[in-house]
Amino acid sequence: MTEEDSVALAAMLKERGCDAINVSTGQTTPEAKPVFGRMWQTRFADRIRHEAKIPTIAVGNIASGDHVNTIVTAGRADLCAIARPHLDDPHFTLHAAKEQGVDVWWPSQYEPGKLWKRPP
Repeated sequence: MTEEDSVALAAMLKERGCDAINVSTGQTTPEAKPVFGRMWQTRFADRIRHEAKIPTIAVGNIASGDHVNTIVTAGRADLCAIARPHLDDPHFTLHAAKEQGVDVWWPSQYEPGKLWKRPP
């Protein structure tokens, strides 16, 4: 599929009641050689969001809370799906919220981690 095909498909899905599109590209065949880098698929989510006028979920090497804030605040996507950082740290979301100064619920057994200050 081309980028234009993806925008057209997203618009058709919206017309049929789809609420959001999880935009993921490349690496679907052994021959695929996408250009990989920081937040590398965000540009596709951005294009679909603005041209098809449907909320999007960005993916692709989104590795920090700052990345998420940059993408969402800039209006490039409505949500971000984060995979590899969660494989590295299953509590990535809790730690990212803490780093951003956002108070979220922590399971009671993890409350001491919420209060702990990481040494410099």
